[in-house]
Order: sequence, then C-alpha cells, then structure tokens
Amino acid sequence: MDSALLRLLMMRLRGGLRMRLMQLKSLRGLLFFLAFGGIVWLLVVANSSALNPEFLNNGALDRQALSPQIRTFMPLAMLGMSLLTVVLTTGPTFHFSPTEINFLFTGPFRRRDLILYKFSAYVAGVTLSSALITPFAQAQTGSALSAFVASLLTLTFVQLNSAVIGMAGQALEGSRFARYRWPAIALLFTAAVATALYAWVTPDRSVFDLLTEFRHSWIGTIILIPYIVFAELFVAPSLFPHLALWACIAVLINAVLLYVAIKLDALTTDRALKENARQSDRWERIKQGGSFWATQRTEVRSIRRAPLLGGLGPIAFRQTLNAARNSFKVIAVFIGMAACLGPLASAFGVPVTDSRALTMIYIFYGFILPRTLVCDFRGDLSRMEIYKTLPIAPWRICAGQLVAQVLLAYVIALTMIASILVFEDGVDTSVALMFAAFALPLTVLIYVVENTIHLLFPTKLVPMGRADFEFLGRSLVEFIAKTIVVLTAAAVSAGVGLATFTMIRTSLVLPGLASWVTLTLIGVLTLVVMQFAFRRFAVAETVD
Repeated sequence: MDSALLRLLMMRLRGGLRMRLMQLKSLRGLLFFLAFGGIVWLLVVANSSALNPEFLNNGALDRQALSPQIRTFMPLAMLGMSLLTVVLTTGPTFHFSPTEINFLFTGPFRRRDLILYKFSAYVAGVTLSSALITPFAQAQTGSALSAFVASLLTLTFVQLNSAVIGMAGQALEGSRFARYRWPAIALLFTAAVATALYAWVTPDRSVFDLLTEFRHSWIGTIILIPYIVFAELFVAPSLFPHLALWACIAVLINAVLLYVAIKLDALTTDRALKENARQSDRWERIKQGGSFWATQRTEVRSIRRAPLLGGLGPIAFRQTLNAARNSFKVIAVFIGMAACLGPLASAFGVPVTDSRALTMIYIFYGFILPRTLVCDFRGDLSRMEIYKTLPIAPWRICAGQLVAQVLLAYVIALTMIASILVFEDGVDTSVALMFAAFALPLTVLIYVVENTIHLLFPTKLVPMGRADFEFLGRSLVEFIAKTIVVLTAAAVSAGVGLATFTMIRTSLVLPGLASWVTLTLIGVLTLVVMQFAFRRFAVAETVD
C-alpha cells in the first residue's frame, strides 16, 4: 500500500480516537459509556462462571460438550450468511465517500492500493470488535488470546467472503450466467422449505438431525471446507500447535480472498462508482434522520390528496408513503421472518411459550424492529421545525406520526401469531385472538415510549463509527427503560385482570377485557406524555 495512504489511515485512526475521548469529556458521554461498560461487565460475569474454581470442572465439561456443536453448526451458519449476502447485497462492496472519490481517485494511487486502504481500515475496526467479543468467547476457547485471534480472523473472513460474493455477482451481471441467479435462489429456498416440512412431519427427525447429517456427509464437507477452518479456531484445545495451525490456514484463506477481490474489482469499477454514488446519497438521507435499512429508495405510486382528518391524515399518509418508498424491502424481510417463526420453532422442537423463545421474540419486536423500521419522529429529526409551526393540535401530530409505524409493526405481529397458530400445537384460535388483541396496545405502548424518549433526548439513530460507546450505551439504556415501562404496564394490566377474575370467577372474558382496557389506557396516558415531550422539544437543541 502507498505510504501516503498508510499515513492517511493512521490519521483517521488517531482522529477517531480523539473523537471518542472528546465524547468521554462530556457528562452525557461518560454516563452512557459507564452504562455500556457496566452492562457488558454484568454479561461477562454471568457468562464466565467457569472461571470460578468451584465450577472449573463443570466449565471444562461444558466446553467439551459445546465443541462438537460448534464444529457442526458454525460452518452451516456461516454458509447461510454467505447465501443471505447473495440475496440481499445491494450496495458497493468497498464504500468510498464522495470526498474519497474526489481526492483519492484523482490521486497517483493504483486501484489495488485503494482497495488495500479500505480493507486496512476495516481490519482496524474489526480488531476493536474482536476485543469486545473476546470476553464472551473466552469461556469457550479457554484463553483471551485464542478468543481474540479466532474472532479477528473469522470477522475478516466474513467481510472478504461477502465482498468476493458480491463482486462476483456484479461481474456476472449482463452475462449468460446472470439469468441463473434467481432460479438458483428459488431452488435453495425450495430445498430449505422442503427440509423444514420434512422435519415437521417426521416426529423422530428434527432440523438439527438433518443439518448434522448434511454437515458430516462428503458433499457437505466439500462445500463447507473454508468455513470448517474458522469453526476449528474456536474449539482448538491448545494455542500450539492446534490454534497456530488453523490460524495459518485461516490467514491463507483470507489472503486468497483478498487477492480475488482485487482481481474482481478491476471488472466492476464502473458499477462500483455508481453504487458508491447511490450509497452516498443514502447516507445523506440517514443524516436527516432514520436508520440505515430504512433509507433505500423504492418507487411506488402515490395519490393526489391525502385525507385530512383534522390534520392527522396528511402526516400519517406521508409516513406511510415514506415507509413504502424507503423501507419496502425491510418490511418484506421482516414479514418473511415473522412467517417463518412458527415452522422454525416447530422444526427445532422449541415451544414459543418457552422463556428463552419469548425473550428472543421480545428482543426482535421491542428492539431490533423499532431500530430498523423507522417512520415516525425518529426519522424526522431534521424536519421538527416544520412540525412545530403546523397549526395542528400536538396530539394529532403525535398520533399521525405513530399510525404508519404502529400498523406496520402490528402486521408483523399478526404474521407471527398466524404462523404460531398454524404450526404450534398448544395454541388454538382463542389464544391467538387474545394475542392479537393485546398486541395492538402493546405495540402502541412500545412506539410511544420510543418516540417520547427521542423527543426528550433527541439524537441520530446511526453511530459515529464502529466504536461509538455513547451510542451503544444510550441504546442499551433506552431499551432497559422501555422494557421497564412495558413490564410495569403488563404487570398492572395483569393485576387488574386478576382482581376482576377474583371478584367474578365465572369466565375469563371480562377479566381479559379489563386487562385489555387497562393496557390501552396506559398507552393513551403515555401518548399524553409524548404530547408533552413534543411541546417542550426545542428545535435549537436538535443534534446536528
């Protein structure tokens, strides 16, 4: 790599470190950093019970029991991630900002040096990510050094593998092989559905059994050879010679992928420039407010005039159109994931009433979905001045902002409920209707709390770089606060229902109705709080 690019890379790293230190100088940044560090410390302590001498032998046994599972399922998971990359990749493999295009592309640098420059910047970020993963992976690998090396090489492989797959797809576009892409994807999807259905109709064979057989078959071993290497990094019994040997093979694989990426880049330069321009426009829309996944343009038809509804209609219609144009693919992916919940839970033999399954569903519905699908106040941070000057009652503005977001999330919730109803034996129609009834006020409560926190403490939804601890700490604190509000509302609602049942003791209809009305009233009260937060929102204090 050219010495000038190396110096530029070092200056960027030094500037990123200076920015993090400046964040820690402020009280808010320091508090969020301490919150993030405290939560991570609690997770590490909970995950490292094997370090306690009393549980040392049990920890070793756990590592030995998990090693075969890692050898079996980690290569399959990495293969699945690669196939998902083929389907969902839309942006450039190596993103160059407009400033980099204007100054670096016109400078005396070879294209190979520019690719090495971007790859080196990514490795620097991956190094920090590996350091954060190390405390959690240490319990399995046995030492911090082995966990760090395994995480670093694996994350580097994931990036290079995705880059090669994406660039190979771009290089084949326009050729006679391009027409086979979607038939191949349809064939793989059909095979996956057939496997899930076979596991569902065969009680003594689960999806795990079928995947294990494929992993240990000769054809599975051939397909998964590169992925097996990185699984072995996490189960190596010693640093030398086991980890050293597998690490050398992993480094060789990453070097070959980097060489292939440089060669393929020469065939996709024109396409890369177009993708970089489109990606830069997308980042500009992100700076105006919104998440990365909710800013991809899709053309849809509109209507000439939205219904008024006292001023609420045009705001709700604008957010609906915004979701259709910017988040159509995200909505489709989330609905597809929700539809797969029932068959996957049935195929894996995990009931949705299990505490771990319910926790994962809540994290998806209460954290991942609101952070990814954004079509309310959180995506209109740069337009708050317009909303503050509208001659419309504040509660109508707040309600209009929530209509599209709540309905889209509720559709995803209904899809999950319908999927569970079809594939889960313990869920009948009455239980599904009860879930559907309570899902609506719960969804309203989640997004009212999200927007209230955003109006009280406005900020962008995109981190400033890979190591934005203030952003990570804020996200965790917000999720914990939202969870406390949701659990409190659920406890109050359940308490009212239990009290009603204690007094009546005839049927569950009236207690259920009392619980639903209580949860709905709590949602309405939080909407009043959101209206207060909107009134006190100061446009001059908006984060630039």
